[in-house]
Amino acid sequence: MFALNLKLPILFIVSIGITVYDTLAQSSGTAPSSLTTASKPVLAPSGAAPSPFAPFSSVPSSLTTLGLPTMSSLKEQKDAYVAGIMPDLGLKVKQLKKLKADRKSKNKLSKTEYEGLSMVKAYTKFGSGDRTIVEEFHVLRDNDAAKPLPYVREITRYYQKSARVTSSIVKDEGAGLLLHGPYKRYQNGDLVEEGYYYAGMKDGRWEKYDGNFMLVDKTRWHWGFPTESQLVYYDSTHHKIKEIIPKEYGKVKGTYMAFHENGLLAEEGKYDNGVKIGRWTEYYPINPGGRRMRRKLIQYASDRWDTEFEPYTITEWDEKGKVTFEQSKKKVVQDDETEN
Repeated sequence: MFALNLKLPILFIVSIGITVYDTLAQSSGTAPSSLTTASKPVLAPSGAAPSPFAPFSSVPSSLTTLGLPTMSSLKEQKDAYVAGIMPDLGLKVKQLKKLKADRKSKNKLSKTEYEGLSMVKAYTKFGSGDRTIVEEFHVLRDNDAAKPLPYVREITRYYQKSARVTSSIVKDEGAGLLLHGPYKRYQNGDLVEEGYYYAGMKDGRWEKYDGNFMLVDKTRWHWGFPTESQLVYYDSTHHKIKEIIPKEYGKVKGTYMAFHENGLLAEEGKYDNGVKIGRWTEYYPINPGGRRMRRKLIQYASDRWDTEFEPYTITEWDEKGKVTFEQSKKKVVQDDETEN
């Protein structure tokens, strides 16, 4: 009985609320203001059930106060994101065209220039049968456009009269044309060596191959010296060179040269893994008539494995070129035969 008495007042209160709501809706002809303050309608997905807010024109403002982004803010974020990942397509196309044109120009220049200097392609061929050698190389278009460094010992030139590519001086053929740019050497049609020259000096990467085009040797050069070589100078401005220490793979190997302060050669010889080998020559700091004046000629072991060899002086000269000491010819001849 008590429960029945409690339900009657609750039903009465609910019915009064519904009646008041209907009266306000009919008098105004619009939805409650709390349901009309959103700026844009919410569209239901295609095929979805009708939204409970379908009778109204927009999202209730009460929903936007819960910390959720509005449609306008989402659109602004999307526009900012798209602008960040997709720059102006017109500008992008122009940049790509410019890069392509620059690359094409560089490829064209690489066939006519090396390190900014014009070059001309040439060939030479000698030998016969399986020993036919073909050299494909380039020379400076202007032979005076660059000069080799004075202390580089091996300068490669092309002599037109004899059609030879060599680092040796060929008599009666002038100075020869300095090799400059790509170089390739073929034997019996197979590439066996390739690299670059700069004004007659080895430069860049050099590689050697066997008959099956398998790499057998690889070195890097810079203007006539292995890239790892150490150059020591007398002055901080690096104008007066003191010595050149050749290095390959961290080891002292190759032709070593020391210089007097006036620039003239003081000493020259070869190292093999830090060990002096072969003949070493010392020079006076004078060159009358442009001729080097030798001071001493010393003989070392022919290779680094001969640890029992005792170095000795072969010849000594005074500043006028007169011999002041000379080792017995018998010993010198014997050592020469051993080296050969």
